[in-house]
Amino acid sequence: MKKLLLSIALLIFISVSASAQQQFVWNYYKVALTLHDDFKVTKNTDEEFRAEGDGMEVYVDVWEENIAVEDMDEAVAKYALNMKMTEVDAAHEVHINGLDGFYVEGFKDGDRIMLAGLIVPNSHTNIVVEINFDDKDTTAEKDALAILNSIKKLR
Repeated sequence: MKKLLLSIALLIFISVSASAQQQFVWNYYKVALTLHDDFKVTKNTDEEFRAEGDGMEVYVDVWEENIAVEDMDEAVAKYALNMKMTEVDAAHEVHINGLDGFYVEGFKDGDRIMLAGLIVPNSHTNIVVEINFDDKDTTAEKDALAILNSIKKLR
């Protein structure tokens, strides 16, 4: 009986956890990302995608520069410095669902920021992803990485 109750409780927990996320699409570029269900889209235009959740903000913009993959690490670091981020760490290479690029982490205006530059294959489009969150939030970095890893180009 205990095993049955434990199994049922685990099944309910898994189904609730799975449904606590939703996929959003940046319509113009057909780029999708998965966010917690507390996120609300605040802007979805040809130029930018914005969403806000509990203690976290996600921004996705077109990066107008033509950047090769091998130069993206320096470009992301320079972008971070241009937006006046501080304590910027070394660039981390990422390969996310067919998108290649780099991300850095740092701080701005008291918030922790994860900043990524991604190259959309078979196009002349690069995107920049900025995820802002409270550094004191113990799960926010893990959540931000999950958001970053959820990004994909739709067909």
